[in-house]
Amino acid sequence: MTEDVRRELEDLKAIVVAWKESYIKLARENGGGEFLVEEYSSEIDELVFPYVYKMVKLGGMEIEDLMVFSRFCYRQVLELREALIDMGAILLEKEECDA
Repeated sequence: MTEDVRRELEDLKAIVVAWKESYIKLARENGGGEFLVEEYSSEIDELVFPYVYKMVKLGGMEIEDLMVFSRFCYRQVLELREALIDMGAILLEKEECDA
């Protein structure tokens, strides 16, 4: 992976984290729920991944780099969900709490 692509991925990671923080802020101010997690995940899928897939297709990065980036994004989605659960914006089903 070239240094330019590495910087581009770091910028994308910063954007993904900023989006997560804005969703947390939105939930604090207006409430929220599982739909915020779904919207965040969709935003990543629709706006970030096509761009990253294009970099792979053009040879700027390897599949392994894509997998690392994908795991990073998935962790961010999980962190958002956990933050919303901690805030009480998402209520877990009783069976989930007992598991």
